[in-house]
Amino acid sequence: MKEEKELTSTESLEIITRMIQQTKGNAKEGSFYFLFWGWIAVVASLGHFYLEQFTDFEHPYMVWLIGIPGWIITMIYGYKQSGKKRVTTYSDGLVMWTWLAFLFSILVVIFTGSYLNFQITALILLFSGMATFITGLIIRFNPLVIGGSSFWIFAPLAIYLGVAYAPLVMAVAVAVGYLIPGYMLRKA
Repeated sequence: MKEEKELTSTESLEIITRMIQQTKGNAKEGSFYFLFWGWIAVVASLGHFYLEQFTDFEHPYMVWLIGIPGWIITMIYGYKQSGKKRVTTYSDGLVMWTWLAFLFSILVVIFTGSYLNFQITALILLFSGMATFITGLIIRFNPLVIGGSSFWIFAPLAIYLGVAYAPLVMAVAVAVGYLIPGYMLRKA
């Protein structure tokens, strides 16, 4: 039977410090997702707003189809990242499941949009706020906590301004909630 070695307080502190550094490194790699999806959402939102307000295009929401290649790129990037030798922490798992819950929630909202009177932007902002806020708490990165909270301010604004201006509100909300914290995370 193998005897377990008792760690000294210095050894315990070193292990905890290495784990915290690994979590921070993994979180920094996660900035890719906030920046990549932030820019996709800003471009799609502004494109949607422009097509709806300034053209006769019948289906301005079709610009959101840029999310399909976005998902493909995200899956390829995630697969390549998982292939690199790195430690997966408990926090990484929590963040992953938070964003999977976000994805499933958004899919339900998108596919039931007509029953929601097409006020789906506010719901997407609420779910985005929740996932971003929780991620910020898990990785202990206050700009994400603040960014997530900002989505909750923009959600009622999207409802108040109505469907016509909701894409514009979405673009601003994503810039504040994803892009600014994403760039700060990358630099951290």
